Amino acid sequence: MNSHDKETSELPPGPADRTAWQTPEYTVVETSLEVTAYRLADR
Repeated sequence: MNSHDKETSELPPGPADRTAWQTPEYTVVETSLEVTAYRLADR
C-alpha cells in the first residue's frame, strides 16, 4: 500500500462516489481557493 492509499482510507464519512464534487461544500471550498489564488497572484 502506498501513502496515497493510506490517505484516502482515512477520509471522514461522506460522499465517496464520483458525484462528490457536485456538493455545495465543494463549491464553497473551490471558490475560496480561487479567490485566495487570485489574491496571491495579485501581490
